[in-house]
Amino acid sequence: MAEVDEKRQSLIDSAFDTPDEKFQQFPTGRPVIGETADANGLPKSQQNHALNQLRSELVSGGLPQSNRFQLNINPPASLTTQGSSILRSIMIRTVSVDLPGNTLDTIPDNNIYGPNRNIVQGISYADSIDAKFLMDEDFEVHQYFQAWQRLMYDDKTWNLRYYNDYASGTMDIFILNREHRPTAAFRLWEVYPSTIGAISLDMGTKTPINEFTVSFNFRFWSDIGRYGTKQPTEVAARTSSTLNEQILDGLPIRQVPISRA
Repeated sequence: MAEVDEKRQSLIDSAFDTPDEKFQQFPTGRPVIGETADANGLPKSQQNHALNQLRSELVSGGLPQSNRFQLNINPPASLTTQGSSILRSIMIRTVSVDLPGNTLDTIPDNNIYGPNRNIVQGISYADSIDAKFLMDEDFEVHQYFQAWQRLMYDDKTWNLRYYNDYASGTMDIFILNREHRPTAAFRLWEVYPSTIGAISLDMGTKTPINEFTVSFNFRFWSDIGRYGTKQPTEVAARTSSTLNEQILDGLPIRQVPISRA
């Protein structure tokens, strides 16, 4: 039994003591005589070492602040006639916004023996996010999103319009550092305001209307730091075209530059 326990511990230790220098394990051992230890038996000196490593990591890597962000809306071309001043107002009056996520859709793979496993069938994005905006006294920001929604239908006949008429806009979300410089950025594609939230009015209070919520639908998002303001499919198409052109020009395949992200 002891041999089994030793082998088990040896396997665990070999996996834990990785040779990769980027991992620095916390020191282990017993406290020296007179040194206090915590409930788990970790000496005080080693507790301080762990805390110092955590502090060093936080100082070097930092923590992004949820209140340091900027939201830029790039509306469909038919809405740009209202000028850039309203877009600046929207940017300044943005109170909060959700960063979108994505999910890999999976299905069971039953063509194997033993425990089942799930394989990826496709990718789906959180198809909507919420953003809150400070209300202005003239309801200009609120009316802007109403005008955007009217691109989706004819308010006289209720006939629906084409998708590209209202969903050709994009939305950029920037994460800012302490110097208010962007360190991460994401672009949402085919954006449109699906829901303008209700606003509660109350005769019994003098509280001003502070904010309202807009839910935006979108198709997918991309990392601006990786693809810029181009769609990933556009970048792939351009790379593929360049590759084909060089092959047709007779260059050996080994000389064809391939970009690796």
